Amino acid sequence: MTSQMVDGSKALLAGLENIGVSLVSGVPCSYFKEPIRHLERHPAIRYVPAVNEGSALAVAAGARLTGEPTAVFAQNSGFGNLVNPLTSLVLPYRIPLLVFVSMRGWPTADAGEPQHHWMGKVVPGWLDSLEVPYWWLTAGGPSPDAVVKEAGAALDSGRSAFVLVGKGALGGIASDLEADAADASVPDRDDLVDAVLAEVRGERILSTTGYLSRTLYNRGDRPGNFYMQGSMGHITGLALGAALARPEERFVVLDGDGSALMHLGSLATVGHFAPANLVHVVFDNQAYDSTGGQPTTSGITDFAAVARAVGYRHVRRVGTRAELRPALRALLDAPGPALLAVDGKVGGAPGERASSSLSVTDIATRFTALHETAVPPGGHREEA
Repeated sequence: MTSQMVDGSKALLAGLENIGVSLVSGVPCSYFKEPIRHLERHPAIRYVPAVNEGSALAVAAGARLTGEPTAVFAQNSGFGNLVNPLTSLVLPYRIPLLVFVSMRGWPTADAGEPQHHWMGKVVPGWLDSLEVPYWWLTAGGPSPDAVVKEAGAALDSGRSAFVLVGKGALGGIASDLEADAADASVPDRDDLVDAVLAEVRGERILSTTGYLSRTLYNRGDRPGNFYMQGSMGHITGLALGAALARPEERFVVLDGDGSALMHLGSLATVGHFAPANLVHVVFDNQAYDSTGGQPTTSGITDFAAVARAVGYRHVRRVGTRAELRPALRALLDAPGPALLAVDGKVGGAPGERASSSLSVTDIATRFTALHETAVPPGGHREEA
């Protein structure tokens, strides 16, 4: 990490201090790895991790209503999450907020990240249409504190302002969260994925964005796997739709704690429709692993208790490698919806994205085509 990167992050926080910001709410992003790490131990600015961009905007708006200057960190990939509170709360009530948006996929999306293609292009146009002023913060451009000062001046007139952050503008750091080597019994992603692959028969597997999808692809690619890139928090809804459309097949969801928290209400929808062919696995390592290891708020969330409360038929919670396969086998053999909460640890190299070798269109096409082929022996089970 260069001193220029460190200075960029520190300059940003200094700029926020200079305009009186006392609270920042946001979501994790690799573009914001370093400033978030600094904020987690900042003496003057409180950092409030939010489950999604809209929630971050609402938290910041609530604090601003009490007179405290606030800011928001958001990903452009989740810009849609904040459109509702932006247009129906922040703008009409004239609540002045400073919003930083990481511009993933700008100016062009990487070949392996097609999910950033559209959002890398449209955010400036959307802000123009909403008549919201914005500034650019890019590598080699004006210093972050200067940009914050200029954008912050707009807040004095009661208007919100956005800062669009390009790749490398703030530097970044590798995660400082490591696997707990002292307790080898605690499962990591590799352990979970290996257990699932060992126990599934004809079930289709849908995995959430980030390292779980990478690990599944690298340890057991097959046409029955759907790897989600982007759309964080929506894997539960995607799997529910598939399960309701194909009651004769069975589906396994590989979810993460951050993803599950982002749209936790989806569990209630699953409980309401109660598809007997759905098994939901939530891997809880209390970290947003793929964006820098920022901590989630799952430490006070009991996913197993939530699932029971909203109507999942069978629920188990495990915390050791030895428990994984027996628990999975029991839930795969039982009528769903079922949820397995896995208390795990950070660790394991994720490997390449599936899109490094397969286009995301190919991933969807081959998954869809499976309904026209026979399910392998053992894939069908009688449902109670």
